[in-house]
Amino acid sequence: MSGPAAPPAVSRKAVYSLACGALAFAAIYLDPFAGLLVALPCIASGVHARTEIAASKGRLTGDTVAVIGLMVGGGAIVTVVLSWALDLFG
Repeated sequence: MSGPAAPPAVSRKAVYSLACGALAFAAIYLDPFAGLLVALPCIASGVHARTEIAASKGRLTGDTVAVIGLMVGGGAIVTVVLSWALDLFG
């Protein structure tokens, strides 16, 4: 007879994606290129987290956190590209 099942854990990659996204927006104010460099791993870890969560069969949670991390990282990339376009054409 086994004990109670362990509760599902939140994916660390999903949390990392969200944290990197927030850090990317902070880095944009220091240097847009630094913000872009931080946002790229945010996107990669968010995609990996969603894949890992889907394959875990309920052992991992945090899909919403991963999606939010993807959105924040994508927003940081769009912000950097738009700022460069405004500098170039504005």
